[in-house]
Amino acid sequence: MRVLKTGQWPEQAGLVKLLYIGFKNSENVFIRDRVHAQWRQEWKSNSKGLHLRKIDDTLPARYTRKLYGNLPRNRAYLLTQLRTGHNWLSSYRKKIRYSDDDRCECGAQETVAHVLMQCPRLRELREELRTQVEDALISVSSLLGGSKEGENGKPDTVSRAKTVNAVLDFVEASQRFRSCAP
Repeated sequence: MRVLKTGQWPEQAGLVKLLYIGFKNSENVFIRDRVHAQWRQEWKSNSKGLHLRKIDDTLPARYTRKLYGNLPRNRAYLLTQLRTGHNWLSSYRKKIRYSDDDRCECGAQETVAHVLMQCPRLRELREELRTQVEDALISVSSLLGGSKEGENGKPDTVSRAKTVNAVLDFVEASQRFRSCAP
């Protein structure tokens, strides 16, 4: 057999080439699966990102990119605040020692879940939201695009995007997430 330049195969070595490509593909699949397993383990065991894991327990994936991809920058920023818990609500401001009080205007602890689902001062806005999102109002995870399985086992990105847009409209109307930075 003659010496080949990189990437060249002799015509009679077609079967060897197919076997080699098959081996490389299975090797790549094995490596990818191992990396994903390690990533999944680190994701679930890490103390950081706990708020986000409550919203979406799966690894960040293509559907997450689709969720953010069609949003204008200011709404993607707001969705990130909601999903990560890093926002200007009183509970987070107290956590970062920006303020001493973590209470809402109604007296309860002001968290993302409280604002989206419980605060009595936002009841009218929440009723508007309920008409738009229907069943998604049962959990913060479903409101913020958490991993909800569709009919074929894949996330239903269309309904999630509609729900997230309705939630972002609600959040903007509530004016609870505006910046308090000097």
